[in-house]
Amino acid sequence: MQLDGYDLDLTSPALGAPVPAEGWHHGTAGAAADNRRVDCWLRLDGERIAEARFEVFGGPYALRVAVWLGEHLTGQSVAEAASVTGLAIAESAGLPVAARGDALCVEDALRAALAAHSG
Repeated sequence: MQLDGYDLDLTSPALGAPVPAEGWHHGTAGAAADNRRVDCWLRLDGERIAEARFEVFGGPYALRVAVWLGEHLTGQSVAEAASVTGLAIAESAGLPVAARGDALCVEDALRAALAAHSG
């Protein structure tokens, strides 16, 4: 997992809600009122992630983590996605301690989308 030095691309297909959203598994975490809300959208092909997208209402660290993770998850198995932790991402990226909550929020949104798939 390598995020350190990763450039933020705001045009990445990993950002934004899918239109239409049919066939996607959705999860959310955080709250816009707290300046940190993340929505995760997963499109699966069997037990593999065909595409992952994130809507981020937060700061640049949350955006950076979401773009990287959305691109990283594509092609991964659901089990591999379930092993991702926000703390590991934050440490790999060298995020400041104050920004680790952003990575954890992205993880929570991913877990909620995975739960929508399982449930």
